[in-house]
Amino acid sequence: MIDHVEVDLRAALLGVRDQQARPTCLAHAITAAHEHTRRAAAYLSPEYLHFFANQGSSSGISMGEVATALKVEGQIAEIHCPYLPHSPPPAWKPPAGLAVYRRDSEPKRATSAALAKWIGAGRAPILGLTLPESFFNPAAPWVISPEGPLRGLHAVAGVGLGRHRGDRVFLIRNSWGPDWGDGGYAWLDEGFVKRHLKELILLTHEVFP
Repeated sequence: MIDHVEVDLRAALLGVRDQQARPTCLAHAITAAHEHTRRAAAYLSPEYLHFFANQGSSSGISMGEVATALKVEGQIAEIHCPYLPHSPPPAWKPPAGLAVYRRDSEPKRATSAALAKWIGAGRAPILGLTLPESFFNPAAPWVISPEGPLRGLHAVAGVGLGRHRGDRVFLIRNSWGPDWGDGGYAWLDEGFVKRHLKELILLTHEVFP
C-alpha cells in the first residue's frame, strides 16, 4: 500500500483487459478512458478502434492515429466486436450498422504537473510512455521506479493520484491482464513520469454524426 491516496478511479472502471501478444495498448488505454468518460456499464470494443486506427495492419498505431479513429469512426459495444487473441485475417472487417460512440481528444503537455492536474480533476488521461525494464515485474507496494534499459513504447490510462514516501505517485491502468501488478494496476513515481512520459492526451466532448 502507498502512504496516501488522493484520487482512485478504479471503482468507476470496468474490469482490466488483456491485450495479449498484440500491439493494441493504445486502443486499450483509450477504450478504458472512453468507457470512464461515458460512464459505460458495458465494454466498448478496442478491436473496432484498433482496426480503423491502422486499417487492418498488424503493426502498432500512433497516438494521433487512434485519436483520429475515435473521433471519426468511434467505437461500438464490445459484445458486437469482441477482442481477438490474435490479429484478424486480412479480409476481416468489423460489423457495420450498429450504434457508434465517437469522442474528440486534445494533446496535453507531457509533464507530471499536467498529469496530476487532469487526474486530480477526476479525468482519465492516456499516457504514451517509453518502457524500462522495471515496468515488467512490479512488486508490492506496486510503485514502479524509472530504472532499467528501455524495452519499447507503451500506452496506459492514468487513473489515480497519491503520495508515497514524500513523493507524488500516479496510478495507471495497464492492459496486460489482472496478473500484472496489483490486479492490472500500478503506481508510477515522479521520476518515472519525468523520464518516461512522452505523450499525454485527454478525451473531451462527444462527437455526433
